[in-house]
Amino acid sequence: MKKPVIKTQEDIISIVEEFGFLPFFHSAIPGFSIEECADPTVWFPPKGEGVWEWKEPVIEATGAAYGKFFLSRPCFVSKELFTILSAYRRDGYDFEGMTNDGLVTRSEKTIYSILEETGNEISTVLRYKTNMSKSTFDTSNTRLQMKTFIMISGFEYRIAKNGKPFGWGIARYALPEAIYPDFEKQIDRLHPKEAKKLLLEPFKTRFPETEESILMHLIG
Repeated sequence: MKKPVIKTQEDIISIVEEFGFLPFFHSAIPGFSIEECADPTVWFPPKGEGVWEWKEPVIEATGAAYGKFFLSRPCFVSKELFTILSAYRRDGYDFEGMTNDGLVTRSEKTIYSILEETGNEISTVLRYKTNMSKSTFDTSNTRLQMKTFIMISGFEYRIAKNGKPFGWGIARYALPEAIYPDFEKQIDRLHPKEAKKLLLEPFKTRFPETEESILMHLIG
């Protein structure tokens, strides 16, 4: 695979649409991440916007989910691929079933219940409502993302006097079911074993130089 080059937010959009996913930081597939592909001028630009500010526009343009879905690291994942990933990761469970079988922690249930009630929350408000320490919140939040029960649906920015956003974006969390219509029905159509195959085969085709054991470690 020829290493992509990222100089504009359109480059990120094109990669997400072509491959179905794109890690933000280096991951299991060498050379395939925003961190590794971004031109230095857009990684930490001295002036203007760069890859950090483009996360929200990429989500809006592609409809992709964003979150810690692979190896607990942030990644853009297309709606189609995220549906397949969810069918595989959830392994036939809904959240209530996982709770009943003791497969989620009390902290995870607290976060999920708040989002189930409110629809979405920015991370600062969500953590405040959970009354958790930062470490407990971050760990539980990541585990829910890896299980595909929550996702980042966008980012919010402070607005300067000139009306332009500035600073680091604050993540807004939501349940996938609140973002994608008929999400649960689409998952139910896929058996976890079929979903695993649908995840692995395209990865093997697109990244033939990467060992299957590494790809299996990536999809979890």
